[in-house]
Amino acid sequence: MSAKGRYFMHNEFITRAAADGGVHSGSAARTWGLVLAVPCWAVLLTAWSLTPRRAGYGTAEQLGLPACSLMAEKGIPCPTCGMTTSVSAAAHGDFVAAVRAHPFGPVFFACVVAGAAIGTGQVNTGRNWISCLGFRPWWLVAALVGLLAGWGAKLAIGYASGEYPTH
Repeated sequence: MSAKGRYFMHNEFITRAAADGGVHSGSAARTWGLVLAVPCWAVLLTAWSLTPRRAGYGTAEQLGLPACSLMAEKGIPCPTCGMTTSVSAAAHGDFVAAVRAHPFGPVFFACVVAGAAIGTGQVNTGRNWISCLGFRPWWLVAALVGLLAGWGAKLAIGYASGEYPTH
């Protein structure tokens, strides 16, 4: 079997061995690095440019997005209410406010920072670092579960404190 077809373990990640010793075509690796890095940096710069609202939600309105209709109509937040505020607060280094706005926000922020770093590293070196992540579809399920768990925690705390419903 050629080196291209074998799998090997490296730092707990399963990666495909490339015939050239793990370095893929520099231009292809750099292109995929840009595909990852550019949106991640866009999210980070946008989050940093916003001013997180003290209410814990509504920061997205600074981007011209409408207010949450569930919050406006029912007085309770939707599953993503507070995510923009949370990521913006994390970008400003206020992790307490980030967790208060949405408990999943700092996790998402950390993933975006990691994506920006990995993508930028791949662009700079031409080495295929993205493949070392060993992406698996269950990551999307874990992200959805994390988002919903954060929403559940936010609702539970909000109802217990009397913050929800707002009207």
